[in-house]
Amino acid sequence: MNQNFSVVDHRKRLLYMQIMYAFGAFMSVFYTFRFAGAFKSPEYTSIMTPLSIAIILGPPLLWYRFKLYRTAAVSLLITLIFMMILLIYVTGGLFAPGVYWLATIPLATAILFGTRGAITGYFIIFATLVVFILNNHMGVEPNLIPSPQVFKEELIFNLIGFLGYTSLTTHVYLRNEAAYAQTLRDKNNDVENLLRVLLHDIANTLSSMTLQLIRAKEEQTTSTTELEKMERAVQEINNLLTQVRHLKSVKDGKARLPLKPMSLAKVLSDIYESAESLAGPKGIKLSLEIGREKMLVNAEKTILGNVVLLNIISNAVKFSHPGDRIDIRAFTSGTNVVVEIQDYGVGIPEAIQKNLFDIGSQTNREGTQGEKGTGYGMPLVKEYIQMLGGTIAVLSNESATDSRLQGTLVTLKLPLAK
Repeated sequence: MNQNFSVVDHRKRLLYMQIMYAFGAFMSVFYTFRFAGAFKSPEYTSIMTPLSIAIILGPPLLWYRFKLYRTAAVSLLITLIFMMILLIYVTGGLFAPGVYWLATIPLATAILFGTRGAITGYFIIFATLVVFILNNHMGVEPNLIPSPQVFKEELIFNLIGFLGYTSLTTHVYLRNEAAYAQTLRDKNNDVENLLRVLLHDIANTLSSMTLQLIRAKEEQTTSTTELEKMERAVQEINNLLTQVRHLKSVKDGKARLPLKPMSLAKVLSDIYESAESLAGPKGIKLSLEIGREKMLVNAEKTILGNVVLLNIISNAVKFSHPGDRIDIRAFTSGTNVVVEIQDYGVGIPEAIQKNLFDIGSQTNREGTQGEKGTGYGMPLVKEYIQMLGGTIAVLSNESATDSRLQGTLVTLKLPLAK
């Protein structure tokens, strides 16, 4: 069993565990002596003594000695919850001076185990209250508090402890959230700075390439066909650079995306040569099937063609075996234009599929011939598709079944231009 906190980061939650541990250890020792003293019920020390030992020694041993983070958290919570319910039960149940401590159960379980932990905590509270209500109704609920004076002491002690615990937990939560927000701001600044550097460097490189292209034209040292291909490539990179700059302005609220009606069939036809140049070195055959309709969509040509469609086709090539086939289909369906790009390659592992569009997740991997990737392509594609008012879906299988082919099917849907 993997003992790393897969649900929550154990490094972030360690301080919460330490707070729970400190309060739990103190309360267990305190009430062990209080049963024998103020409550005049020494028979309960036989329960509280081993419980105190389990709380004090168990979690630190599991956490620091054996690195069993999840087991340590579960052990701590079980012993603390058991002790809390026991103390409330024997001091009056529903009318115990510290009954409101039950409210901390879902808080503690949620902090350590997320949504499922919170749900578990709510269930524990509900079940405990049901038992207390039934016991109270049947008159079998014990109350070890011997006098009103001791009850008042218990009420004050529990109130101080409850306020101290909730205040400290809230303080730690706010501090962690502030630190997390600062981390996000720092990462965003890093991305912004990287984008500025890339835009600057690419612009300089393009200027140099354009100058060399002009010189080559003047000297006629390269064939006209090759020069035209180079010129188109430079122009496409320049257009892409312009669109990335514009996208940044759009996201910053300084500009709007320049959308206009265009034929998706023509966009696919225009990028087909570039797609073939991607597939050619691996001997991969492209099959392009386009409906007879114009399939007009509101889009920007460079974004739709170079950023979205070529990015997806590039991925299909990367994860296809040499000699494979890639099918590209475009057709209308109701009020949408649908583009399907199907490869028959290695497929996408389920763990990566879940986070395919999450720019913060590690989704990059090598292609079938060791091609490298960044993992930023698909998140960028989704962002553009959403800006165009469309959707993207990915269905992938690492092996063929009776009902599914091996490989990956990417489906784009864009609304028809009105």
